[in-house]
Amino acid sequence: MTPALLDRIDQIDAAWIEAVLHGAGHDGARVSAFRATPVGAGNVSDTVRLDIEYAAAADAPASVVAKFRPSDPAVHQHGLGSGAYHREIGAYRAISEKAACRIPELYWVGGDETNINLVVEDLTQTATPGNQVAGCSVDEARAVLTELARVHSAFAPLDEATAPAWPIRMADVCDYWAGTTRTGADLALARFRGRLDDRDLELVDTAGRRVREWYLLPQTRLTLTHGDPRVDNVLFERLDAGAVGAVVIDWQVTGLRNPMYDVGYFLSGSIDAADRKAHEHALIDGYLEVYAAGGAEYGRDEALADYRTQLLSGLMITTAAIAVLPDNEQVNALICALLERNCAAAADWDAFAGF
Repeated sequence: MTPALLDRIDQIDAAWIEAVLHGAGHDGARVSAFRATPVGAGNVSDTVRLDIEYAAAADAPASVVAKFRPSDPAVHQHGLGSGAYHREIGAYRAISEKAACRIPELYWVGGDETNINLVVEDLTQTATPGNQVAGCSVDEARAVLTELARVHSAFAPLDEATAPAWPIRMADVCDYWAGTTRTGADLALARFRGRLDDRDLELVDTAGRRVREWYLLPQTRLTLTHGDPRVDNVLFERLDAGAVGAVVIDWQVTGLRNPMYDVGYFLSGSIDAADRKAHEHALIDGYLEVYAAGGAEYGRDEALADYRTQLLSGLMITTAAIAVLPDNEQVNALICALLERNCAAAADWDAFAGF
């Protein structure tokens, strides 16, 4: 029994949840009641936790998380324009099939370029969401890079001919993101004057002017990449002996890119700039060890050369986000935290001089 593709969270009923669970192998599940509780801010999707009651004891989850397309028309339009829905569908299917990295267990995903219904393991009670404004610790950063290295290695090498059609190609989305980034840069120069350093605003302006050139850089090493691996898109789990594990979520901009796109994006945006400078090379070396353990090769010199230009991914996407997200204090605090770190990394590596 295949679940119907729904348009809105309020269309979920007991029969639909049963269909999802039966498709995931929980054939004996009989749902007697459920309660939906919103999860997240709703900036890119409508997401709820479904607490489920069963008519009899069932070997089925007590709760799941359901993620649907956003009900906000403007945010939905961005989802359509960026291809977010079918890319997240493709990512969850591909990663789950290979067990390529730690993501929430997939119960069901359906949809197309215009819609998504995603139902996954509920980690809201057992894992801690990352806080983008606060950033993450060095140990947490190492856990995230471990998962990124696993997924990058699992799908390497890819090329334009052998890769599936659904991931983003940088050149194909250049027009969309170049315009959005330029708009975001102009807004930043007006909105954050006096809130960000002049040096940072100059780098934001440079991003807006050179974004098209950056998107069209030759790509010599390609794999499946998350595309938005900031700490807000990570859940942290406490493992044995006090270790920390990372669960990577929100695969809406999965793409065919250089693996350092993700590494640079994460390190330039989600860890304090001083911590990044102190531990950056060790964290990259740890990433490369995990990458090699997956059976793929990536030389350190090549990786560092790629990192220098690819770390601009964070600055480019943060700048573009200004044009898409609402203008309120919560969003602006997030944007400023990201831009301060993005610009510090770009300056430390003199990244715009790398191409």
